[in-house]
Amino acid sequence: MSFNHRIAFFSPLLFFICIQSSCTSPETVGRLDGAIKLERLRTHLQALADDAMEGRAPGTPGGQLAARYIAEQFKKAGLLPAVGDSSYFQNVTLMGVTHQPTLSFRNRNKNWELIPGEQFVGCTKLDTSTVTVRNLDAVFMGYGIDAPEFQWNDYAGVEVTGKALLMLVNEPPSEDSTFFAGPALTYYGRWSYKYEEAARKGAAAVILIHTTPLAGYGWNVVQNSRSKEQFYVKSSPGTPLLSLESWITQEVAEKIFQESGFDFSELLAQAGSREFRPMMQPLRVSASINNTIRFMESPNVIAKLAGGDPVLKEQCLIYTAHYDHLGKNEALPEDNIYNGAFDNASGTATLIEIAYEFASLPLRPKRTILFAAVTAEESGLLGSQFYAQHPLCPLAKTAANLNLDGVNTWGKTYDIVPRGAERSTILETVKKAAAEMQVKLAPDPMPEQGLFFRSDQFSLAKVGVPAVFITAGFNYVGKPQNWGKQIMDEYIQLRYHGVDDEYDPAWSLEGTKQIGQFALRLGWHLANAEKMPEWNDGEAFKRVREQSLRLSAMN
Repeated sequence: MSFNHRIAFFSPLLFFICIQSSCTSPETVGRLDGAIKLERLRTHLQALADDAMEGRAPGTPGGQLAARYIAEQFKKAGLLPAVGDSSYFQNVTLMGVTHQPTLSFRNRNKNWELIPGEQFVGCTKLDTSTVTVRNLDAVFMGYGIDAPEFQWNDYAGVEVTGKALLMLVNEPPSEDSTFFAGPALTYYGRWSYKYEEAARKGAAAVILIHTTPLAGYGWNVVQNSRSKEQFYVKSSPGTPLLSLESWITQEVAEKIFQESGFDFSELLAQAGSREFRPMMQPLRVSASINNTIRFMESPNVIAKLAGGDPVLKEQCLIYTAHYDHLGKNEALPEDNIYNGAFDNASGTATLIEIAYEFASLPLRPKRTILFAAVTAEESGLLGSQFYAQHPLCPLAKTAANLNLDGVNTWGKTYDIVPRGAERSTILETVKKAAAEMQVKLAPDPMPEQGLFFRSDQFSLAKVGVPAVFITAGFNYVGKPQNWGKQIMDEYIQLRYHGVDDEYDPAWSLEGTKQIGQFALRLGWHLANAEKMPEWNDGEAFKRVREQSLRLSAMN
């Protein structure tokens, strides 16, 4: 019997009592204990990470198969289609581009023709078959950041229009938490910011210098992610775009700087100082990119559970998890499928199971809940970005976003990491859910990775929606103290964005169940709270939220 049919049998008195008591009585909350079903989690995870899904790349048969599977599960759970009340699919038009780039550097004495994939990767968002730039002046820009609130401007005193900008990944190092958030990465350290800012300043090309310590992952991750077909949402007319977005290896950068009379280690040190100023280089940069372009539809898969409160049902809570991954690489001789079991079949499986459990509860939460499996996260959060631009629930009425990405498959932990919760009043509800489950809350164990800016919750936060990215801590039950960090380091080094991120039958999935249980409970409380969460004073997202609320009130 579907959810809608079951609702018809609820007594009006029971429904009234639920609304009056905020649906948070001990009996109702008690039904959340142990709700997440481990075997159903395993079934969904195994199915999504199977070779039949071909790595779930957008615009591929495997990606379409994954989307249909998710929609079928939402329907089976008894959830309503959220798109026009008639479809589970919010189609996102993507531009898929296969790039064939060249990149060369030249000084008075030498010319370097770099090897694609091995020494550099390059792409462009310009939707033309060929893009060529010749003999661009080169400038070393340090970290390529203009951050007025930190009194930092790497663009000071230099005209960059039409130039090629070499810059470091990440951001200036500091232990001072008031300066670029100390060791924690801010959005200024993200490669996407660096490209966007340089384009706004009029540059023609950006060449990011990859180092494993700064990036937090090896060159192989850049190769696997950027040497394949790339996906973009077609830019609006007038949006500034670079002719070339590229990365080069540290080894290449060291050689080119050395031949030009600069020491890379000295440049690295200087770039971290407030006294740093951009440095013109005795170099000319040339590049060309041949593009094979196709347009396709790749859906966000979205279901809803209508809220039970006559007033608050117009507000919503949205869960997100990206279901896409990197697809296949036909050039690999044997295993050529990027299955993405941890990243992010685990999160999508957890999202589906949470949806099942919400639909099976005898009483509805006050607010409407959306369950969104989004596409093209690996290409730059494109699916969630599209949703943020075309929301199914008004942004001013969207209470919060709970995101699941890379859900712990290795075992239960003593602690949970609610990334981003400290930025808003969501934190108080997080503390409540943690106390009920008797788990500890831990600070981000990898602040230098800037994970709050690297998954889909960031798309919602940018448009003002308070958001939290729920992950496990590193303190595993029954394991040595440093075991969790070792497991994650090993994953990043050996399997992240690689063909070895595969489903393992040995996974207990007790940790996956634990995160699902926490996300379910947290969502229940947020969906029934009297007030929507608010950003804390000083958060950049607060201003966007306040503007959104003002516009909503005017309408």
